[in-house]
Amino acid sequence: MSEAELRLLRDNAARFAEHSAGFGLLGRKPFDAAQRAQWLQALAAGAWTGLRADDAIGGMGLSCLDLTVVLEQFGRKLLPVSAPLLASAGLLHAGVTDAEAVLDGRAMVLPALQSAGLRPAPGHGGKLEESGGVLRLTGSKHAIPDGANAQGFIVDVKHAGELALVYLPRDAAGLELSATTLVDGHEAADIRFDGVTVAPEQIMARGAKAEALLDRLRFAVQIGLAAEAVGAAAEVFDRTLDYLRTRRQFGRILGAFQALQHRAVDAYADIELARALVSEAARLADGGRPGMLELIAAARARAGDMALRTAKWAVQMHGAMGFTDESDIGLFLKRIMVLTRVYRTTQAHRTRVAESLFEDGAPDLFDLFRSESAEDAAFRQEVRAFLDAALPAHLCDLPTRPKIADAMWWHQTLSKRGWIAPSWPKEHGGMEASVEQRLVLYEELAHKGAPELSSQAISHIGPILIRYGTPQQKAAFLPGMLSGETIWCQGYSEPNSGSDLASLSTRARREGDTFIINGQKIWTTGGHHADYMFALVRTNPDAADRREGISMILIDLKSKGIRRRPIRTLTGEAEFAEIFFCDVEVPADNIVLGVDQGWMLANTVLEAERMMSSSPQKVIVMLDRVLRVARRTGACEDAPFCDRLALAYIDALAFQAMFTAVLAAVRGGERAGPRASILKIANAELLQTLADLMLEASGSLGMSVEPVHAGERKVSVGLAYLQARRQTIYGGTSEIQRNILAKRVLELGLEPKRRN
Repeated sequence: MSEAELRLLRDNAARFAEHSAGFGLLGRKPFDAAQRAQWLQALAAGAWTGLRADDAIGGMGLSCLDLTVVLEQFGRKLLPVSAPLLASAGLLHAGVTDAEAVLDGRAMVLPALQSAGLRPAPGHGGKLEESGGVLRLTGSKHAIPDGANAQGFIVDVKHAGELALVYLPRDAAGLELSATTLVDGHEAADIRFDGVTVAPEQIMARGAKAEALLDRLRFAVQIGLAAEAVGAAAEVFDRTLDYLRTRRQFGRILGAFQALQHRAVDAYADIELARALVSEAARLADGGRPGMLELIAAARARAGDMALRTAKWAVQMHGAMGFTDESDIGLFLKRIMVLTRVYRTTQAHRTRVAESLFEDGAPDLFDLFRSESAEDAAFRQEVRAFLDAALPAHLCDLPTRPKIADAMWWHQTLSKRGWIAPSWPKEHGGMEASVEQRLVLYEELAHKGAPELSSQAISHIGPILIRYGTPQQKAAFLPGMLSGETIWCQGYSEPNSGSDLASLSTRARREGDTFIINGQKIWTTGGHHADYMFALVRTNPDAADRREGISMILIDLKSKGIRRRPIRTLTGEAEFAEIFFCDVEVPADNIVLGVDQGWMLANTVLEAERMMSSSPQKVIVMLDRVLRVARRTGACEDAPFCDRLALAYIDALAFQAMFTAVLAAVRGGERAGPRASILKIANAELLQTLADLMLEASGSLGMSVEPVHAGERKVSVGLAYLQARRQTIYGGTSEIQRNILAKRVLELGLEPKRRN
C-alpha cells in the first residue's frame, strides 16, 4: 500500500475501534458468549476478518504492515485480543473446515502454537503418529487466548521427523480443553491431545511448505500482538498526557514540574522507538529474509517492555485514582500484562535475541533494514575496497578523535576520492549522494572503524552557507572546507551560556564596514587548531526577546586580538578550547544571511548536528566492540550479561528503525523536527549503555589504557568508556532535549487557555 492508502486504512480502523469500544475492556461488560458473537459479527461486517485471508476465499490478502496499522488502532480501545484471530485467517483456504464461517463472523479459529518451556522449537508439544493406518495426535498446547471458545485450531506438530500444520475442529474426539481466567477478564485455554484422529485432509502442509506457512503465521501473530501493545501504550500515554496538562496540584499544572515532564518525554520517546521497530519489522515480515524470526522477536520484546513501562508510569502519574478500578488506566495495565505473555513472553523473545548474538553465522539484523539497488550494492563494494586499500591499520578503531595531522590527511584522502561531502550539491564539489548512498558510506566507515572526523565544516556551516550564504562567502569558504585546507570550529557556548544559548553575551559592535567583537567562547571542539569559526554574537543587546538580536558571523581565527587556550578532556586529549576575543575586527560581509538572524540559523545547524551525531554508525561500532570484548573475556557465557546486552541490542535496532524512517521522511522533503531530539537522546544514552556493557565485559582488562586484543581488532575499553560520557552533553544536553520535547511537542507546563 502507498502512504496515502495506509493512512486511509488507519483512519478506517480508528473509526471502527471507536465505534466498537463497548466490546472491549473499556465497555466494562463481561465478554460472554453473546458479546463474543456480536464482536465476531462486527469484525466480519467491517471485513476485518479477511484482512490477511487470500482473495480466493473472499479475503483481502493484505500485508503484515497493513495488519499492524489496523491492530494498533484496535489496541487503543482495548478490543478483544485480535492478532491471533486475524493472523489465523491468513492461513485458511477453501478446503479447510470453518474457513467460510470465520470470514462471515460465525466461527473463530486460533493458532495453538505455544507449549511449555521458554523457547520451544516449532512443533514442540504435539506429535502425530500413524497407528493401524490412522493418524493420531498426542501432546499439549498452552495458554491460547480465548481458546475455550474457538471452533477450530491451527496446530504445529512433528510428523515423521518433519514439521506439519494440522487443522483441528473444536469438537474433535480426544481434544480436551481447560480454561483459566486472565487478569484482564478474558480466558485462555490449555489443550490436551489424547490420541486425536487426524484425517489426511486436515493436514494443511508438511515439511518446507509447513515451515513457510508457520513462519507466516508466527510473524503475523507476534507482530500483531506487538502492534496492539503499541496501540494500548499510545492511548494510555495520550490520556495521561491530558491529565498532566489539566490536573492542578500545589497551585500549578502537574505538567509544569520538570521531573514529570522528563518522565513524560521518556515515555513518548519509548513509544515512538518501539513503533518504529514494529513498523519496520512488519514491513519486512512478508519478505522471508534470513533473520526475520529474530527481528520480529526483537520487535515483540521492545513493544512489550515499552508498553509495561508506559502503563506503570500512567498508573503512577494518576496517583491513587490510577490504582482504583473506577479509572480506565488500570485496564490498560491489565491488557498489556496479557499482551506481553500470550504466544511466548517478552522475556522469551528477548532470550531468543540474546542467543542469536553469539551464534556462528547468525544474520546481522541491521542488514535487514537495507534494501539496496544493484547500483547501491556496487557502491558498497567500491567503498569497502577503497577502505581496505587506503585506510592504515593504525587509524582504525581509535577510541578518541585522531591527531590533527591524521585527521586532515584522512579528510583530504576522502576529499580527493569525492566522498567527503556526500550531501553537498555537485555544483559545490559534493557527491549529491542519495540517502541510500550516504547510508552505505557511513555504514562501511563504521564497519572498518574509520576515524571520527570533525563535522563542523562539512555538516554544519557548509550546508548553511550553501543555503543562505552570499556568492562571495561561498566562493571564499566552501573550497577550503571541501579540500581540508581550512579547519573550522563552532563558537556557541560561553562560560555562562552553555545549554542556555540565548543568554550569550559575546558582543559584536558595528563600526562602518566592520564588526568589533569582544567576549569569550568555550568548549569549542578543535578550536585551538581551527582556522575559522562560525560564531553566534549579540548584535542588538537591547532586543526585547533575548533570542533576537543574535547574529552568526564568520571569524578568521588568525585575526589580531584572539587568544586560545586548549582544554583537556577525561581521555587526556586536548579536544576543546577556550577562545577570547578582544576588539577583534571582522568584515561586515562575514555576517551570514543578515544581522539578527543568528537564532534561526543556530536552530538549523543544531537540528543538522543532532541528525548527524545520531547516525547509527557510532552505535554499530560500539556494539561490535562489546561483542568482541565479550567473546575475548568469556562474558558471552554469562546469561545475565547476555540478557542486558540483548536489551541494548534491541534498543539499537529500534534506533536504527527510527533513523531509517526519519531519513526517508527527510528525503521526501520533511524536516526532522522534534524527531531529531528523540534520536539525539536515544543515540547518546544507548552509546553510554553499550560503553557500560563493554567495561563490564572487559573485567580487569578495562582498567588499562592499553587496548584489548579482541579477535583481529583492538578495543580501547577504558578510553572508549570515558569518551562516551560526552554523548549526553555535546550538541545540546539530553536534559535540554527533554525540555524541548516537553514544551514544544507535548505542550506540558502551559496553562490550558494558552494551548490551541
